[in-house]
Amino acid sequence: MDYLIYVFNLLLLLFWIRLWSAPAKEFYFNPFLSGTVKFTDSVLAFLRPVLYMPEQAAALVVMLFVILFKTILFARLNVPWNIRIGVYFQFAPAAAAGQVTPTLLFSVLHVAVFLVRLWTVYLLVWLITPPFRVTRATEALAFFARPFSWLPKLAQPPVLLALHLLLAFALARTGVLSVLGLPTEAPKPVAVSPFLEGPLTFQLLKTAWLAALSFADGLMLLTRGLFVLILCNLGAAVFQSRGLLVICNEGVELLLGRFARRGLGGMGFDFTPLIFFFVVDLMYNSICRGLFELIHSPFFK
Repeated sequence: MDYLIYVFNLLLLLFWIRLWSAPAKEFYFNPFLSGTVKFTDSVLAFLRPVLYMPEQAAALVVMLFVILFKTILFARLNVPWNIRIGVYFQFAPAAAAGQVTPTLLFSVLHVAVFLVRLWTVYLLVWLITPPFRVTRATEALAFFARPFSWLPKLAQPPVLLALHLLLAFALARTGVLSVLGLPTEAPKPVAVSPFLEGPLTFQLLKTAWLAALSFADGLMLLTRGLFVLILCNLGAAVFQSRGLLVICNEGVELLLGRFARRGLGGMGFDFTPLIFFFVVDLMYNSICRGLFELIHSPFFK
């Protein structure tokens, strides 16, 4: 069901962007943007006779409706509202039977976590991309990362860290730590959350490490996006879809940054994306294991 959650998050992202863009004053010659803008335009044009609102207000109403619909749908399908931070920590809503508010809160938190992770990917890609490299893919990523991408570059890291800290604090205080252990092990219920035990100083320190884990999840989203683009690239090559092939190639180059090998032409298959994928995934798992051991260190109890 993770992929269904991503579909809803991507749909919400399209209307979230409309809160920060004015298509009447902007022109999109970018194939990464023209299709998405056309889709949201058609939806809002269909709803205009009903809502009688400006486009930004209508987009907000659509977002609220989608979140409510997603919450009801997942409740009917018995989809667990778990939010995983890192590899080892998973939070669930503290909801008793018949209580809607905690579940709705986690439905909103799902969207917030996705947006903050997307902004983390934007910052990571900017850090590994050579200066002054501007492509259609980089313009599209900056567009979808609004309003975070509007911030000055020096202000982006502290703002992003503060957002991750806020998310970690909200999850640790409002959620129930339902899974704690190695990913190959069976789920283990946790009697006392490590973020709620011990002196307040240690609780805040562990919450800060949880925020660092949340930041590292940007690497996870980056590798997932790269994996999807690699698969789409192979599919486009098999079905000889030149337009999709160009978009996937530019997307892969975007995520690889300075590690992309450009202008290979007909020199054969490029293994750089796969190598990058495995290296970043190994780095991500190492960070998760290190912070997991810090959080459970006997010294901080």
